[in-house]
Amino acid sequence: MLSADKNRILSQVQRGTRMGELLRRYWHPVAPVLELTQRRVKPVRLLGEDLVLFRKPDGSHGLISRRCPHRGTDLGIGWVDGDVMRCAYHGWGFDSEGRCTSQPFEETGPSGGFRGKVGVTAYPTTTLGGLIWAYLGPAPAPLLPDFEPFTWEHGFVEIIMTELPCNWFQCHENSMDPVHFEWLHQNGNAVRSDPESPTYVPRHLSIDFLEFEHGFVNGRVVEVPEARPTGSYSSTNDVTDGGILSLWPYTLASGNTIEFRVPVDERRTLNFTWQYSVLPDDVPPGRQDPGAIPYWYGPLTDPATGDIITSHTGNQDFAAWIGQGTFADRTVEQLGRGDKGITLLRRRYFEAMRKVAQGEDPPGTVRDPAANVSIQLPLLGKARYTQGVPREVFEKKLAVRKKNGLLGIGGFWAVQAGRPSHLQKEYDEIAGVVRKAPAGSV
Repeated sequence: MLSADKNRILSQVQRGTRMGELLRRYWHPVAPVLELTQRRVKPVRLLGEDLVLFRKPDGSHGLISRRCPHRGTDLGIGWVDGDVMRCAYHGWGFDSEGRCTSQPFEETGPSGGFRGKVGVTAYPTTTLGGLIWAYLGPAPAPLLPDFEPFTWEHGFVEIIMTELPCNWFQCHENSMDPVHFEWLHQNGNAVRSDPESPTYVPRHLSIDFLEFEHGFVNGRVVEVPEARPTGSYSSTNDVTDGGILSLWPYTLASGNTIEFRVPVDERRTLNFTWQYSVLPDDVPPGRQDPGAIPYWYGPLTDPATGDIITSHTGNQDFAAWIGQGTFADRTVEQLGRGDKGITLLRRRYFEAMRKVAQGEDPPGTVRDPAANVSIQLPLLGKARYTQGVPREVFEKKLAVRKKNGLLGIGGFWAVQAGRPSHLQKEYDEIAGVVRKAPAGSV
């Protein structure tokens, strides 16, 4: 267990706090690129800061503080005027560098205004993988890591966003907890499928972790590795062969998903899921436009009952994290052998915070442009993501998922509940999935 002081340090995200300063040394996803082509202005909150994101005519983006310095009005209700974010209250304009470019009424007076004396905080942005990223730290900014999944072309990519009412760090700890796959996902699905007589999956016998430049590899040994259930994350893997990854600063990469647990503030997390659904190998690569990756907002609760959704893998994780409370109380935990990865992760974060306090770069920092080209990751079974899967295998797995009702398990369907029907149709068309019309339909 941790002391109350250490638990507080792990949870904080504001500027000036130890964790807040660490997090500001990394780039953070803030919105899908496509969303900012459909709406030119989006208010966002990141690391406890209220900001407004806007798209300029050339397709680039600005990210500035949300309050106009004139009267404190929300710039999020304003509009983009050329390259400038215009305040709706009195028309003051601000560029993506935070400079005040216009004070319409003041400029009619004899002094010509005082725009050179006012401005707003501005942060750099860039795009990668269909996402807009922001950097809130000191200059010079590191490079945004160009991880290889963003270059893969044999899958259907979509971006899913869900806001969670809990602290980001308890979400990220999930990425170093292999044992939860057995119970929260696989055995939980078995109970949902057959509550009276569920068939439990093979047990975990041991877990292991391997550190590398960008994070950690998860390894596992299960009781009967040759008995592989149809669900995901069921097989034994040695860390030297790759596995599921926990990446700095708050990312889980499994191959078919990259999940970013982005701190909105101390009490809320915006979970981005970059889902990569593998396509059959007979589908030509490069079918999606990187600038038009579809996105959707995933529901957290069932609108009919108000209950938290637990039907899909991502939703099951959300339920577990939220179930720990807004802030997980690590002072009363009873950790055991299965929590080896959790204790390792916490230790490394305290070490990273010390590095930053000493003026050093934290782990996972990339500054060499030559090394930032399709950074290879030690993912298990990488070939199927880059080459696709044989059509026969694809169809068989699809049939199994249809039969057992666990749609969302395995990467051929949405990892979260609520996928819009038009996206399902788009995916089916690209993948060449033929759906039979319901009986009796015309």
